Amino acid sequence: MFVGRAARGPGPHAVYVTNWASDTAAEFGLNDVGSLKTPAISLPVGKGGTHPQASIRSHDGKWLYVGNWGTRDVTPFRIEADGRLTAFPAAHGPAPEPVTPSGIALSPDGENLYTANFGNGGDGTVSHYRVSADGLPHGVATIPAHGRGTTALAVAPDGRTFVTANSASGDVSTFTIATDGSRTWVTTLATGKGAFFAAITPDSSHVLVTNSLADTISFLNLGKDSRPTLVSTVSNPADEPRGIVLTAKGDRAYVANFANGTGPGHITTFTVTPTGVSQAGPAVATGGNGVEGIALSHDGRSLYNANFNTDGDGSVTSYPLAADGSVGTPRPPVLTGAVSPT
Repeated sequence: MFVGRAARGPGPHAVYVTNWASDTAAEFGLNDVGSLKTPAISLPVGKGGTHPQASIRSHDGKWLYVGNWGTRDVTPFRIEADGRLTAFPAAHGPAPEPVTPSGIALSPDGENLYTANFGNGGDGTVSHYRVSADGLPHGVATIPAHGRGTTALAVAPDGRTFVTANSASGDVSTFTIATDGSRTWVTTLATGKGAFFAAITPDSSHVLVTNSLADTISFLNLGKDSRPTLVSTVSNPADEPRGIVLTAKGDRAYVANFANGTGPGHITTFTVTPTGVSQAGPAVATGGNGVEGIALSHDGRSLYNANFNTDGDGSVTSYPLAADGSVGTPRPPVLTGAVSPT
């Protein structure tokens, strides 16, 4: 899921989610306080596109890119002035063909798009797309992720490194990024069973990893040579941590807990310092089941999560955030109008 402008930044006030089981992308307008407008507006993820799994908005707020697990491609949507989406033809995954794209990320300059490819739990890969001046992605190359079951990736804000989370092998891989967006593998480091998502701090010096099957969060140092070092791993007070998002300052991390897609979802919060992470407050129930997608508003005042609600109607929960970053009382979940949002 992704949040458009909220008080600062380009683009309309909107939250976007991908509905995995309905093959659609949905848009919610936002009220001034950060709550969701209803109903959600949905449209298909392109001709024949199936199982949209991840999305990211362009830095200029004009495009939403959706990675499709089922059809192994990326659908670009132009974001209109009112926040509504217009679909463009999907960009086919570059050779060798990616298998089950799961995560998506953009380079800081917005000129390179990457997908993490799960590979059906086998050898994972990473695909590179070049974004042309008109905003459309074009496949360049797919390379090994050097891990199994690659579920997500993150690009460092300084643009020199990206990190993949490899859930089936329980590790993360790091790569250097050349000026043309191409990647060179550096190393792979074990973090914990079910390494699922990674987030990199704003200063590009640390990586946080959710280990979904170990119910832990790992904290890594990231060297200037793009080599990670495991500093510590802490317990996560909820079931199956997956999605993770950091504040603009990098001092708080919010984690979405999947609970097998059927159990009660929770949001857990961690304080982040240069030396590690620690739990900050109790887990907060989302009012839905199976939370994976999570996003922050640009002004840092609201938090959003997608409730997967396996085999049921998907929904999104929003929360006000206090000045100290603590999560306020969740607003009632709002239906996406489709099934299994991520």
